[in-house]
Amino acid sequence: MATAPILTRREAVVESVRRSIILGECAPGQRLPEVSLAAELGVSRPTVREALIRLTHEGLCVQEPHRGFSVAHLDAGAIRDLTQTRVTLDLLAAHSISGNNARVQALQDEWAIYLAAATDPDPLAQHLAHVAFHRGLWAASGNDTLLRLWPTLESLSTLVLAQDQAMRANPGRATAMHGRIVDAITAGDAVGIEAAFDAHTRQSAEEFIVSQGQ
Repeated sequence: MATAPILTRREAVVESVRRSIILGECAPGQRLPEVSLAAELGVSRPTVREALIRLTHEGLCVQEPHRGFSVAHLDAGAIRDLTQTRVTLDLLAAHSISGNNARVQALQDEWAIYLAAATDPDPLAQHLAHVAFHRGLWAASGNDTLLRLWPTLESLSTLVLAQDQAMRANPGRATAMHGRIVDAITAGDAVGIEAAFDAHTRQSAEEFIVSQGQ
């Protein structure tokens, strides 16, 4: 029987704060004071700072001079800009995969990994599976430039995905949407690919903006 990996103190803090953000327990813009977090989690302040810097690189937190760390927040304009960029690049990846048997198989492999993780009852595991699937889709395209761009897009996308997941708490919806993307790419259905990404990304983004009162 496999045993769970032992987390370092910093990794434990990263997971704890990440989970709070993904579950919606920490709201966008909420401050994350190092002293109180250190006391709450039973670790040193430097450990908390290292963890928050890691989460800042992931896009879940921001650090402001003289104000410390807080949960990141994207306004409606930034979300729409991100959405347009993501759809354009996702479609580039999808059309590069469609019609290429080896790339379709690579996508199917990523899909199998996603399905195994997405059924995990842990919301954090579901979130990480969601992010990993989209990276896997870009990887399956065989486009190295897309993969070089991925870290930048991931750091922005992960925040919206996390907050959207906290709002909806409906893993079945995400799985169904990803399934439509995979089916359309596998079938070589160009119109279906466009429709699947429109529903998954554009429509979801607009619903999220409305839910935030923006």
